[in-house]
Amino acid sequence: MCMVIAQAEQRQNTKFVGILNSFLNWKKQEIKILKDSKGYKVLVPIFHKKEMDTDAETEEKEEVLRYFNIGYVFDISQTSEYENYLKEQQEIDKVIMKNAEIDYNIALDFVENNFLNVRIKEDFKRQEKKGSYDPFTKDIILYEKSSHTMFHEIGHFVSVSVLKIAGDLRKDYAKNETLAELFCYLLMKKFDENTKYNFAYSNCWAEKIKDTFEVKEFEKDFKMISKLFK
Repeated sequence: MCMVIAQAEQRQNTKFVGILNSFLNWKKQEIKILKDSKGYKVLVPIFHKKEMDTDAETEEKEEVLRYFNIGYVFDISQTSEYENYLKEQQEIDKVIMKNAEIDYNIALDFVENNFLNVRIKEDFKRQEKKGSYDPFTKDIILYEKSSHTMFHEIGHFVSVSVLKIAGDLRKDYAKNETLAELFCYLLMKKFDENTKYNFAYSNCWAEKIKDTFEVKEFEKDFKMISKLFK
């Protein structure tokens, strides 16, 4: 998989999903490879069966790796199924990514009164993002009317500009998103102790935490964020 991802990055394929299959396996599912699609090289293990020393009555053979061949796979973004995949993901996002909310105006008043260095800008016409934080101007732009998104972006402000515990803004995306969502959760709990919080988004990055920063470091960051609520 790492080999394929590296090739996708070299090609600057922004549509790459990571759902891969050979030409024949896509065909078996009645899914067509799009015209002029270039397959990704992979190493295919080639085995042969070796007879084992057993009783004459039973003949068993063991599969032994002989060598690797170069094979090719195609990402779902290179197939006729890609549009259906995108539609399914949008429907999944509507359900899974829906999260706890409080009254938007209450959240806005709270942020404007307690985070004086931050400016909130609303741009509800744009829908490709939920929100963004600019660490240079300290502007938060909201692309949807959501208290959760607002608090999440404030989480970025706190981890990047206040506590300075965020990682590299491009390389350590998993860490930064997890910290922002953690701050959002703690803030939501302050407003409503019984809030039914959905951890689906942060769980998307949870498996990558060990790859991006140590668990002990995460515990230390958690304590620093928690102190802000005391």
